[in-house]
Amino acid sequence: MKRIALLVGLTLSCSSTPGAPDIGSGGVTAAGGTEPSSGGTGQPATGGSPPAAGGGTAAGGSGGAGTGGTGTGGTGTGGSVAPTLGMNDVTILLPLPLSSAEPVLLRAFDSADDGEALVPYELVDRLGDDPLGSDSLIFPDTYDRLHLVAVRFDLCDHETPGPCPTSGDASLRLVFQRLDDSGGADDTGFHAFYTILEAEIPAALKALAELSLLRTGPAEPLGPSVSLSEDNPAYAEKLRAFVLAYGGASRLVRLTMNAQSAISAQIKWNLRGLERQGTDFVDMTITGTSETIQTVTLQSDAFFEVEPASDLPQGLGLALDGVAFQAAEEADQLAALGAFVAIDNPLTNAPDTVACVACHTSTVALAMRSEDLGADPSSLPGRYETPFDVSVAEGKSQTTDFTLRAFGYLNYDPMISQRVANDTALVLEDIALRLQ
Repeated sequence: MKRIALLVGLTLSCSSTPGAPDIGSGGVTAAGGTEPSSGGTGQPATGGSPPAAGGGTAAGGSGGAGTGGTGTGGTGTGGSVAPTLGMNDVTILLPLPLSSAEPVLLRAFDSADDGEALVPYELVDRLGDDPLGSDSLIFPDTYDRLHLVAVRFDLCDHETPGPCPTSGDASLRLVFQRLDDSGGADDTGFHAFYTILEAEIPAALKALAELSLLRTGPAEPLGPSVSLSEDNPAYAEKLRAFVLAYGGASRLVRLTMNAQSAISAQIKWNLRGLERQGTDFVDMTITGTSETIQTVTLQSDAFFEVEPASDLPQGLGLALDGVAFQAAEEADQLAALGAFVAIDNPLTNAPDTVACVACHTSTVALAMRSEDLGADPSSLPGRYETPFDVSVAEGKSQTTDFTLRAFGYLNYDPMISQRVANDTALVLEDIALRLQ
């Protein structure tokens, strides 16, 4: 396991931008790159239990579990050494609040530093429209109930597989879900992508390094934030400032929806998205198809009916189709599992190279198909190799097939997909490469 050591108060090779978000002056430079770790609804689903505490923010100060260690071998001088960045510093799963009236951090309609809502109402409304009828795919009050449930930082937009380039803009990714009155999460979510300009990356990394000083709980693997489930107002305020600085409609470049249908009696999800082209937002085409919306219906035991179907990567179609998979030869079944391995490997596939359904089903389908066949998923070729702990055991994605949540909650149960964990590890490796 490795974590990224950063020096606070130094500068990257990027130049600063006048008027950049004021969430901490100065840049960030590497102190040795990487180092060994040294410690520390349509149909709302049921399940799980209400959170013991929520709506608050967490206890701590520096020196929380899993934050120790400093880098070595850096060439910079001066500044203070921040704790090493870990998985839970660049990908943060917020706890759920006690009720929808008291958000842990923010809601979709809250204004960012650019003076605009984090997510515009009209875009949520567009994604919720049923293209085949007059009924909405989501509940009428969805926008007012969208709470921020996850924050992700990426050093690039990862339009293609592999590490980020050595220059270019970074990305802030926010996940919003519709919460019910008790604070439980419906199976309706929106994933918003915002641009962090290249010249702003030093300040953004510095803010993340300072935030990690306040973190309590382990650096890895991914799990619900301990820092936000206890009484640590300093951590909450700094994370809120980070989101407001780099979020907002003026920075928004993409908004995607994964929602269980509000107009279907079946367990059925609608996947679709909008992306900015010039000053307008246009419908995204589902990879591997010519359509702009993909519906996924649960058959049984992590088998799904997908319309329109997509077989990217090859074998995905067979692995998701219960009738076809069960009729196939065992050798073909095992080969089809390779599609899930390829989907979860960020060095092999990017979101733009696989259909929406791929990343949202791979975790549970691989786990269940492997168990059925008596296969060891870790022995399958082509798996993503990383020194970071990419276990998803803190969530229930491997055992829950009645949700397509990749990162968020189903009622009160946390969902963490393998792809999100692997992406997070790659972010830390990208940061190390950029700062070396």
